[in-house]
Amino acid sequence: MKLEKSTYLLIFIIFLSIFIKLFLLHPTFSDENFYFNVGKNVLEDKVLYKEFFFGHPPLQIYLTALFFKILGVSFLVGKLIPLISSSLCVLLVYMISKEFNSKFSFVSALILLITPSFIAFSTQAYGMWEASLFILLSIYLIFRNKLIESSFTFLIAVLFRYISLLYLPLILILIIMKNYKIKTFLISFLLISIIASLFLILIFGENIIKDTIIFQIKNTGVRESQEYFTSQYLGIGSFFIFLGILSSAYTIKSKNKVLTLFSIYPIIADIIIFFLIREIAYHYFIINLVLYMIPIGKAFSISKDKIFKISILVILLLAILSNIQTIDFYLNPKYSERYYSIASFIENSTSVNDSIFGEPVITNYISFEANRRISSNYLDSYLRHLKFEGEQKVVENLEKDKPKIFIEMNNYYLSNSYFRDFILNNYVFERKFEGIINYSIYKLKT
Repeated sequence: MKLEKSTYLLIFIIFLSIFIKLFLLHPTFSDENFYFNVGKNVLEDKVLYKEFFFGHPPLQIYLTALFFKILGVSFLVGKLIPLISSSLCVLLVYMISKEFNSKFSFVSALILLITPSFIAFSTQAYGMWEASLFILLSIYLIFRNKLIESSFTFLIAVLFRYISLLYLPLILILIIMKNYKIKTFLISFLLISIIASLFLILIFGENIIKDTIIFQIKNTGVRESQEYFTSQYLGIGSFFIFLGILSSAYTIKSKNKVLTLFSIYPIIADIIIFFLIREIAYHYFIINLVLYMIPIGKAFSISKDKIFKISILVILLLAILSNIQTIDFYLNPKYSERYYSIASFIENSTSVNDSIFGEPVITNYISFEANRRISSNYLDSYLRHLKFEGEQKVVENLEKDKPKIFIEMNNYYLSNSYFRDFILNNYVFERKFEGIINYSIYKLKT
């Protein structure tokens, strides 16, 4: 099959983007440090959900462990997964857009590539890029009238992140609009979901239900840094709601029902995420982001209204300019220097037989890089998880294990009476590392 010139150009741009970002990979204040360390532990024959808590479906971790097995355990290898997944998302946006009109497919993909969300987060291993990739693949297979294959790939998305289920109505509406047999998809999806669920329970036992479902239902606490995450979600994601509204106006006017679906549904999903999910993480908008690109590219390419096109460009420009600091934080390697310093300090202050505990991002990074054990296997040491386990029980386990180093962040644990008493009774302040986020190192009393 002969490819169009635009396809070759897009592939070249994608590979160029990957090449540049390979030189910008560095540790950041990100949950990916936790995911990488969990993947490393699984590779060392520890069993997910049984030997330590994990609040998400298992595919992200086992894919990470597989990459580590093949390419070696390193921070760089872990970062390759989101980098590859996000790049394939661009390609799939292009392919899906071609189902409507090849003239605008390149524009859709290009806009995605230059959004601040893609620039900043395309190398962040949240599991969301993998989920987005398989949702897009499921949509593409529907356009090919391959409903069984589509149901299978959609289930894969769910097994990366349960939030993917939010997009099941989108899939079903699209099938109806295409006049395909919705029963084929539903029966297939139901059967493989039942088989997959039984298989996972057989492997992991009831703990997978406790960790990934009951935890999410019972987790009524609010993350202490919720204001930060909400502001970042609004600061980046809100721009694309405006783009979705603009493209909706165009697609409704053009009477293209399928494109209208891709314009309106992400707006609805954004509203659901913002108002109904207890904890808003800034990477939750990624799936909506890739969906927005399809109608936006069409509207920008076909519309003859100059004001309309200028409006889209202005929104994109404002999105980039207002998120320069976020882009800089996630791309500029200078911010990793403090992580190296903290890891070096703790590595020199402990032996391989000592355990550590504390703020999960930096603690898992140190555990991953310096091969230090996290006390009582509390790799997920976010307070919302520790409250779910029971603070008193957690403190009792820490009392038994006595981690040599306790890492505090902006009074994260000192704000909780259980952990404050544990720290004050057992530890002495050792050193503070100041920066955008302040870390305080406490050492076990001798």
